[in-house]
Amino acid sequence: MSYRIEDVLESVQEGAPAPRTSTADIITGARRIQARRRWAAVAGAGGAAIVTVAVVAGITGSIPRAQSPSPPAAATPAPSKAAAPKNFTQPAKLEVTVGTSRVGKFQVGPASAATYGYQQIPVYRDGETMEVDGVPYPFPEGYIVLYRPGAYDIKQFGVSEVPSEIYGPATDVTVAGRPGLERQLTYKLPVLADMRAKLRANPRMKPNDPSIKTELFNRTAVAWKFDGTAWATFVPWTSRPPLSRDETLAIIDALKPQAAQPIRAPYTFGWLPDGWRVTAAEQYAADDNDIVSTVYLDRKLRTGADLVQPVDTYPGGGQLRIFHGKPKTSNTPATGGSMKCADVNGYCTMLIDREYFAEFQKVGKGLSMDDVRRILRELKFAKLADQGTWKPLT
Repeated sequence: MSYRIEDVLESVQEGAPAPRTSTADIITGARRIQARRRWAAVAGAGGAAIVTVAVVAGITGSIPRAQSPSPPAAATPAPSKAAAPKNFTQPAKLEVTVGTSRVGKFQVGPASAATYGYQQIPVYRDGETMEVDGVPYPFPEGYIVLYRPGAYDIKQFGVSEVPSEIYGPATDVTVAGRPGLERQLTYKLPVLADMRAKLRANPRMKPNDPSIKTELFNRTAVAWKFDGTAWATFVPWTSRPPLSRDETLAIIDALKPQAAQPIRAPYTFGWLPDGWRVTAAEQYAADDNDIVSTVYLDRKLRTGADLVQPVDTYPGGGQLRIFHGKPKTSNTPATGGSMKCADVNGYCTMLIDREYFAEFQKVGKGLSMDDVRRILRELKFAKLADQGTWKPLT
């Protein structure tokens, strides 16, 4: 799979709000830790702490497993060393300017997130999935991030505080016809058979215990000036399936420019407190993620270093997520009701219909719980299953 077993183990003590389901919470935490690991290398965000694994055994009794891979795909073509630069445009609002493309066994896009500092494009490998409540979703090989001019400090490329990840020196290269840098990433992962045997013998053991055998893996991390001026990065996640340098460069070559398209949400806001606005957003197809929409709210737009923070830890005063599925039983509103809130945690769940529900998490003291309830109650929904009816976010 494309997630690390250690990340799943770590995620159970991340302190997230009440989960939809135990499995979903663990997987969400694993995604969040993976994101922080990658952004530690891209934006100097720092590494995640290693924690004990006893809670995992108590909650699930096992680790989520990948679905069976698809039949072997055609080999990924090597990138053209003489590739002509493509003409990418910069978004003006919460927009994306990259379309969906394929190369060999990889799908690049569709773009999943837009902020006022960057746009984010997932890269999927055929057959790599993760189950959430029994439904397999494609799990990304990593994210390509296209920054706005001046937002990204190239000195942070390849800076990591994760001891098991070591970056080699930066080398000047030409990437997709543009000037760039590459760094070789070497990292250790546990030998799974040895880790599982030791965890069975001692469930309190930490996933970084030095007695667990490890093996080395390699990836190529790349940064390049995708539009001739602004930086882009692709730091693949530290996973097990092989990913060669040629495959990495071919993935980047496959990026497909498109006219600016707005990130959309399946609703419009009927009410927001004075001065509050959308500062970032994510959008996924229902077949790609159980969370089809996430919108980040705050009083002010981000500036400086905050512009390049990953969406999983994006600063703001509130996060509104739309899920495809059913909430955890403990979060489900009472019979005849549509909303349940945990005021002490600043957290509300609202049923939308039989297939979708909303969750709002307030952050800090900018919003009251009455604000959260009113925001949810006054949402005006489009057809959730038809993203063509979703509304642009501005």
